[in-house]
Amino acid sequence: MAVAWQALIAGALAGSVGLAELLGRYRSDPTHVLPRSVFAYLYVLINVGAGVAALLLITALNWTFGQSSHVDLWRILVAGFGAIAFFRSSFFVTRIGSATVNIGPSLVLGALLDACDREVDRMSAERMAEVMDVQELSGLDPASVMYALPVLSLALMQNFPAAEQAQLGAELAGIRNAETLGEQAKMRAILVQLAKYLSTDVVRNVLVHGREAFLGPAPVTGEVPSPQTLIEQARKELGEQPTEPPG
Repeated sequence: MAVAWQALIAGALAGSVGLAELLGRYRSDPTHVLPRSVFAYLYVLINVGAGVAALLLITALNWTFGQSSHVDLWRILVAGFGAIAFFRSSFFVTRIGSATVNIGPSLVLGALLDACDREVDRMSAERMAEVMDVQELSGLDPASVMYALPVLSLALMQNFPAAEQAQLGAELAGIRNAETLGEQAKMRAILVQLAKYLSTDVVRNVLVHGREAFLGPAPVTGEVPSPQTLIEQARKELGEQPTEPPG
């Protein structure tokens, strides 16, 4: 296989690893924010360049990694994925003031990720603020929204990791128990928190299509309805047939 084709494949592998990292880093709506971030493009391009450079270096040094067959394939795989490990390495660690700084390729990558984080946070914050639209929240019972909305939103998700569910549940419980916030502020904080995990579109659609489920009275303290009860109530309001409980 020609070196040019090897470099193309190695660069694509390295770039896909960088892109996958960014997609996993921004949960709320990566397809909306990443294409609009200059630093995201730069981050992926640096990963591509690292893969190509690693392949050229490996080829120039004639490394075979102890293989006598499929040498080109081994070189492509090592360059495509090994370059990522190199860019996350540090030559030494030093202290600047009270902060510990890693000196090496990871410093460049970390600076780019920080810049990307700030840019994406600004863009996603503007979009997530849409869930607090006063017109859509008008007439809703705050307590019903705080308890029913998370359950209904998560019921729509088919592959939401259990670990993230537990983390989200803890954060929502902290908001509900906050003594310094009023009911309206708590409701909006929960909307924003859900939008971070599930996307703005999901939260707004549940609010609109399941609106009747959020007009009821607040749950009695210590008697929070079960998730199955809330789901069946929402399905009934939306005109769906309730499901029989298992067993």
